[in-house]
Amino acid sequence: MLRKFDLWLGKTLFIPPIVKLCHLTRQSQYAVSRLFWFMAMLSGLYRADNAVDYLIFGLGSFFMMLTASLRADRPTASWFWFRMVVVLGLILRLFSAIEDGTLAGVEYWIFILFAEYAATIRTLPPRASAERKQKLAEAGEG
Repeated sequence: MLRKFDLWLGKTLFIPPIVKLCHLTRQSQYAVSRLFWFMAMLSGLYRADNAVDYLIFGLGSFFMMLTASLRADRPTASWFWFRMVVVLGLILRLFSAIEDGTLAGVEYWIFILFAEYAATIRTLPPRASAERKQKLAEAGEG
């Protein structure tokens, strides 16, 4: 049941915008995954409130920047159970946000989910050509 939820979550919420971003930026899904990991680390660094957090997220940001620049297009792995733990973290943060009335910190979990679902894409679908876009637009109007 969790695998079905994971598949639905990826196919409906995360993979379509990731593919669109890959097409717009002409980057691979692996480069986009590293970009979102870098953004998650920067978000954590921004929200850090003690020295240990600063150290963890600062080193994480440096490491993500380094890997994004040196090996952006190398395949990465994504584990089902890790994604489920992150979904649980997002749900808990959303409940906490309802309680305290602020959404601060929710973006961290969303960035990680985008990064992990980008890593699950093995082959990007081809970009729609201008001719194909025009046919799709005409079909939609008719």
